[in-house]
Amino acid sequence: MNRLTARLLCAFGIALTGLFLVLGQAHAQRGLDLENDTLTQSVFIHPPIDVSGEGLDLTTSEHEYREQLRLADQLGRDFIVEKLNEDGISRPYPPETNGKQNEDWYGWRRDVRAPFEATVARVLEPDTVNTPGTMNREAQPGGIVFEHTSENVTVLHAHVREIEVEEGETVKPGEVVGKVGNNGNSRNPHVHIGAWKGDPSKLGAKEGTPLQIQVDLYAEERFGSDTGGQ
Repeated sequence: MNRLTARLLCAFGIALTGLFLVLGQAHAQRGLDLENDTLTQSVFIHPPIDVSGEGLDLTTSEHEYREQLRLADQLGRDFIVEKLNEDGISRPYPPETNGKQNEDWYGWRRDVRAPFEATVARVLEPDTVNTPGTMNREAQPGGIVFEHTSENVTVLHAHVREIEVEEGETVKPGEVVGKVGNNGNSRNPHVHIGAWKGDPSKLGAKEGTPLQIQVDLYAEERFGSDTGGQ
């Protein structure tokens, strides 16, 4: 291979790589304004559900960005507790139960923890309990709204029950604030977390800056394994 051929191949490779990068970036944006890229803005939180000591795992999935949804849903995350079963498959409930009852689910009524040091801005008590596989869009979901005033960030924990905090209370990272529930717009026991820039008054708003959720994998080392609000 002569030098000219090598240079041409190199230039072609660089151009092709650049094309892939451009296409990949455009695909990742999913229609967001590139000048105000929401995907580069995030909030760092304590793991929201306690799965310590019982061979359980905390799994999560992120909502795709949809501007027609409320801020708490546009880039929200759902957290579910699962366990690796003897058949080598990770499930949210033992295979013999089929998850027909809330009590079958590993996450049901497990401790829910605060995202960071914050003020509890609002508490929403649930008025119903769903059966797995069904939901009640008209029901009041359980929720806790946390405000980080110095950072101008608000975080919502939704579908919780047995809420242990009150409005105006200050919580620490990882403090137990309630239990995993299944209420409102939910089909199974889990915790939905949504976050946005701005104050809690934007709870039902659609316009604003939603934030991606990042989980602090070193929270136990930072705050200790026993952060039950003591």
